[in-house]
Amino acid sequence: TVGKLGLKQVAELTYHKAHYAASLIEKIPGYSLPIQGTFFQEFVVQCPRPPAEINAALMERGIIGGLDIGDQVPNGMLVCVTEMNTREDIERLAEALRAITTL
Repeated sequence: TVGKLGLKQVAELTYHKAHYAASLIEKIPGYSLPIQGTFFQEFVVQCPRPPAEINAALMERGIIGGLDIGDQVPNGMLVCVTEMNTREDIERLAEALRAITTL
């Protein structure tokens, strides 16, 4: 329904928002991006605590966290960002992750 040009714009928006989120999260002490390279909308975050704990704390703040992939990456969480996530949503996620680390 968005057409060829619209689909390209949605994809570019998604890409840039995901990379913005990754750049914010990577700067938080205790968090890292263990897999380097190109990604589109999903990326792996290595957390300072088990993802189940991080996700529970995020849910208390009304934020849906990432997929727990701790069986593949120690304390790993797969985070997905789409065109639907606003800049404010992304910054709120990063702020919440920072706050959770200090608990």
